[in-house]
Amino acid sequence: MKNCGVVFDVDDTLYDMSIPFSGAYQALYSGQSHLPMHNVFLSFRRYSDERFDDAQKGKMTMESFYIYRFRMTMREYGIPVTDKQALEFQRLYMNLQYRIQLTDTMKNLLDRLQNNVKIGIITNGDSVHQRRKINSLGISHWIPKEHIIVSGDHVFHKPDARIFHEMEERLVLPAVQLIYVGDAFSLDIVGGNNAGWHTLWFNHRHRNKPNGSIIMPNIEVHSEEELSASLLDYIKIKA
Repeated sequence: MKNCGVVFDVDDTLYDMSIPFSGAYQALYSGQSHLPMHNVFLSFRRYSDERFDDAQKGKMTMESFYIYRFRMTMREYGIPVTDKQALEFQRLYMNLQYRIQLTDTMKNLLDRLQNNVKIGIITNGDSVHQRRKINSLGISHWIPKEHIIVSGDHVFHKPDARIFHEMEERLVLPAVQLIYVGDAFSLDIVGGNNAGWHTLWFNHRHRNKPNGSIIMPNIEVHSEEELSASLLDYIKIKA
């Protein structure tokens, strides 16, 4: 693919969400509970995905959303959670998200892409919150601000094809010359596919496709190293 664009998701794609999650959990419980953090985090993501759309559309407040996803997660392990505890977890979690960093693998990938293709970001979420995370990652070194789309600035969000079409206009590239890289199948892969883009599923959590889905990503990888090598090969940039 020549004269193409690569567009990334942010959360759990450009950085590992489980790191600030685990840090917030340990800070809240002071290391008193030894739960399987990988499984706890996957439950948290599942409950978050379950009600995210409602929160985005104003069907529930963000505070209620934060309380719901943490309370339901901890309920699976028989740990009761008060509203105050859930909101304190969210405060700790958000603060740690503002300290996230790119790995060397991701920095090197962006270096290689920067000299060969147009790069962008499409991310769902509150504009201020998402942009603070993006700033923490130092993304401006590789991606200009006009190539960053946060759903909180618009009336649509992934998987709505309109957010992908907005990026096509900004990059001045057609859908067939764009590839979207993300971890969430129902948002990233379904959304990109329905917009006519190529897609790379960064399935490092080894999650299953939704039941009954006939959509297939062009590429599926399970580590940052695989992501970098496969993406560079797909768009014909020598690693």
